[in-house]
Amino acid sequence: MNKKKKLNRLVICAFFVALTVVMTFTPLGYIPVGVISITTIHISTILGACILGPKYGMVLGGAWGALCIIKAFQEPIPGNIPFQNPMISLVPRIIVGLVAGVVFYALLKTKLKKPISLGIAAISATLTNTVLVLTALTLFNGFESITAGVTTALETIFSVLISVNGIIEIIAAVILVPTLYMATEKLLKDKI
Repeated sequence: MNKKKKLNRLVICAFFVALTVVMTFTPLGYIPVGVISITTIHISTILGACILGPKYGMVLGGAWGALCIIKAFQEPIPGNIPFQNPMISLVPRIIVGLVAGVVFYALLKTKLKKPISLGIAAISATLTNTVLVLTALTLFNGFESITAGVTTALETIFSVLISVNGIIEIIAAVILVPTLYMATEKLLKDKI
């Protein structure tokens, strides 16, 4: 890869990091719905990983996770406090970028059409985020600060909301990642 293409990849990565910053600190990345938030910020990490590959996907996921930690300290409400722990907010997001890039590039070697490969990568990465964050919340007692003083009935409602939230995030990623990738593919074709 020549120096110009490396520089182009770095600039595109910087664009996605800037987009992640904007999405983190505006309602664009986390749409609040009661005590939980529907995450849309994962779409920029997944799209960037599909465009730039797993290595840059991990960088984008790392930026997302680091910004998540900063936001958790800036807004220390019960739903954010567990995300002050890097094992909950940083590590899963790095893995999301890796999974998106690896799955997409592996599927490019098959006979699947590119939009299908992008959709599968989007599903894989979104599920990775949901499963790893929920697992980390469980392992590191993150749910205790979110559900402190909540009755069993409300805990059940909270669990249902998280499930619905995950489904909404998958649907958004499956629609937006292939659409945005295909829209930018011709523009970026010879540049990266």
